[in-house]
Amino acid sequence: MIIGSQSIVGALLAPPRECTVSMEADIYPLQAPELADLIDGAIGELSFFHDHFGYYAQGVGPTTAKLPRGWQDHLIRLPSEATKGRVGYCLDPTDLFVSKACAGR
Repeated sequence: MIIGSQSIVGALLAPPRECTVSMEADIYPLQAPELADLIDGAIGELSFFHDHFGYYAQGVGPTTAKLPRGWQDHLIRLPSEATKGRVGYCLDPTDLFVSKACAGR
């Protein structure tokens, strides 16, 4: 589950370059959010992954962002052959906007 600003990339077929320059994404396992700390250790900031690829993930939880009711019904699926059948989910742009507005960003 990608809940931070980088979730906009999943909603756009051809995102503008400005949307793709961040080196960080806020994510958590949708079905097991308690595993978010493992993300920080494995692919988080200052990890081997970060040093090797130049970007990283920050493990967060489902309460990190304030989201409107029903946000789960609007998720955008991101299937990929590169993830061995796993599917990523991004926030709908409207839900992302509401989240950012609630946070004052």
